[in-house]
Amino acid sequence: MAGSKKDQARMAAAAFTADDEEYWEESSVSASKKNMFDDEEEGFTVLGVSEGKAARLSSALRSTVGADALFADEDNDDITWETSSNISNSSSHGSITSSEYRSARYTPPANRSGSLSTTSSRSAAPTVTLGGSQDNSLSVQFNKPKITRSEPMSLEDAIVDVPAKQVTATEVSKLETEIQFLRRQVQLGERARWTSLPVKETVKRIILGQPYSLEAYKSLQDKLALMDAAIKMHDGDAITITVLFLKRTVKKSIFHQELIKRPVAVNHLIHFLWCHYDLDELEELYKMLRRMEDVFVLKYKQALAPSQAAGRAQSIAAVVRSFQHDSSLAPDSTLLLEQCTLLQRQLQIQEEDKKIAAGGKHPVFRDHPPKAQLPLTPLTTTLYYCSFYHYNESDSSLSSPLSIKRDFQVSDKQYTWSALNALAKLHRWKEIEALLTSKNWFGGTKMKACIGFEKVVEILSKQKAPVDILSKYLAYIEDPNERLALAAKHKCHRIVVDTLIQLKDRAALEDYRLKTPDYSLERQYLITALNNSQVKWKN
Repeated sequence: MAGSKKDQARMAAAAFTADDEEYWEESSVSASKKNMFDDEEEGFTVLGVSEGKAARLSSALRSTVGADALFADEDNDDITWETSSNISNSSSHGSITSSEYRSARYTPPANRSGSLSTTSSRSAAPTVTLGGSQDNSLSVQFNKPKITRSEPMSLEDAIVDVPAKQVTATEVSKLETEIQFLRRQVQLGERARWTSLPVKETVKRIILGQPYSLEAYKSLQDKLALMDAAIKMHDGDAITITVLFLKRTVKKSIFHQELIKRPVAVNHLIHFLWCHYDLDELEELYKMLRRMEDVFVLKYKQALAPSQAAGRAQSIAAVVRSFQHDSSLAPDSTLLLEQCTLLQRQLQIQEEDKKIAAGGKHPVFRDHPPKAQLPLTPLTTTLYYCSFYHYNESDSSLSSPLSIKRDFQVSDKQYTWSALNALAKLHRWKEIEALLTSKNWFGGTKMKACIGFEKVVEILSKQKAPVDILSKYLAYIEDPNERLALAAKHKCHRIVVDTLIQLKDRAALEDYRLKTPDYSLERQYLITALNNSQVKWKN
């Protein structure tokens, strides 16, 4: 029986080969169409085998092997086309190596001489070999493709390859319990939404972050009780929530009337509006509370928003005009008016200085060009700037430091400090002396520093003033101990010797002799003081 089936298969393969040769000999298809992969017009072919020939081969295999054996395995459905000279012998018989056949999916060959196959991790798949000669044999292998990571996976392949997770009865029971609990929670939430709880319980839920609903409180008394309970609990979030709820659900007049009675609620609402930049409503609230000073401050902060000096000056001027008739805000309006005037003057000074610096003739602008913009700087900085670049100008000039001092009522200490720093930076020692010289009623002059000569020496030392300049102003320090300490710090030896003579401290003078340079005038002056018999030393 087995021999007869083999003979029948061999005869079918031989008939197929003869018919195939007859097809190529007698076909009316042009030579240009006899491409084994050309299936655009004459039907699908694989290695020269048309659909009709493939059907006849399939019918022969069915009749020889049997349909049940051909479709026994559904998993092995790959095709491997191989061209080999070692598979079949020179006879034109076809050999069937397996009876398992399900479906075929065509995979193009990788090269002309090699083979293209998709391997499978399973056992060896069935192979069908068709051969007419030793050099031209056809091996068909049906395998299920193995999906590797380098190949794109389809959704079907991903679902098939993922193993199903085994869910235990315990897990199912746990999930059902959780679902029932969540359902009960949802039902409780739906019922509680329209159920009026005690106000303390609702406020407690707000504080603890639990679900709550304020929609059940319809009457004004309940809303006020809710807000009062939040105030008693001293929780800022609860107070803010209840205040906003009252504001949203009652008339504005009633809300304002009740809000005035509760200062804590007012403060929390003001803070909320300020943090959320609801400035218009905040201004309205201030006006309702008759807190005009807070309205003034709010408008002033809004006026400072423009980054440009010109725009800021206009905004400040508008604020001053808005409150010019309010006598209670007159001092504040005066300060804002001075700030507006300063901004305008700074703009004018900067425009003029740009022209002077562009000319290149002014020595200070040439040697020390400005590094920053003058507008929007404080008054003391403006005074320092004018002292640095315009110190010798008359007080009628807008950039004169004297006019700045007069128009903005700058104190003597502020003026002296700013002018002294500017002149010391430029090493203008004569101007500094003139700055510190004052006249008395009888026409005499004397040195006077409203900031103290200790500060004068400190400023001059930072600008690396010469020793004789420092010694000149150290001598005007009244406290001998402080004068001695500063003189020793800045190595003003003559001032140290004079101070020790004044203190009649011979021992300290003997010790200080070692700190003076050898053969210097200071050493000679110190030795002369030690040899002075008229000084009554205390030690």
